[in-house]
Amino acid sequence: MDTECTAVTSHSSRSRRQVPEVRIHQNPHCPLENRIDQNQERRPPPNWRTNMKADEKLNICRKYYIAGFFLLPIFWLVNFLWHYREAYQEEQFEEQTQIKNYVFKSGVGFLIWAVALTFWIVYFQTQRYYHDWDYLTFNFPTGSP
Repeated sequence: MDTECTAVTSHSSRSRRQVPEVRIHQNPHCPLENRIDQNQERRPPPNWRTNMKADEKLNICRKYYIAGFFLLPIFWLVNFLWHYREAYQEEQFEEQTQIKNYVFKSGVGFLIWAVALTFWIVYFQTQRYYHDWDYLTFNFPTGSP
């Protein structure tokens, strides 16, 4: 495997007075450790959590909490997952109590939505023949009850 991942050099055609041109070809399927650019510094991508101020985090958390009330509970889930660390695992800071409040309410709101939606789906699917609710759907299942 190591012989396949080494760089291969090829010389282009040279005339009498020209310096030969060397091209380096690399296998794109080789692991990154075996590539030539080992000396380059590899940095992780910038993390938005460390680059943002606490008041900006609070503003985003509040906006996601409010967006959940517009029948978009996925915003509550994202808000809970993104800001849980700042709310409950980071060192104390001034805006942390407000972020905790929004994160907790977002988590509870998403759970209520998830339970209500699950209940409705189960109820609708099990009772649609009894109440003749097939006209409410866009797809018409075939078969008997």
